[in-house]
Amino acid sequence: MSMFDDMNQMVQEGIVDTVAHQLFEDWINSHLDEGTMWADYQICLVYGDPELQKDFNEFYKLNPEDELYFEVA
Repeated sequence: MSMFDDMNQMVQEGIVDTVAHQLFEDWINSHLDEGTMWADYQICLVYGDPELQKDFNEFYKLNPEDELYFEVA
């Protein structure tokens, strides 16, 4: 049992939103250490949407020979 189990749902959602925001910010900042392109790549990789991955390829003008190129149909 957690101390959050009996908590009001709106309070729980507020906590989850705050924690999720902070975790995302920490995660993206750790990838920004490697550069913006790498951070963008990681977002596209985790999100997994083929359209977003296609947009990534086009934005960075990547070809299938490039290391960070996404193979999308």
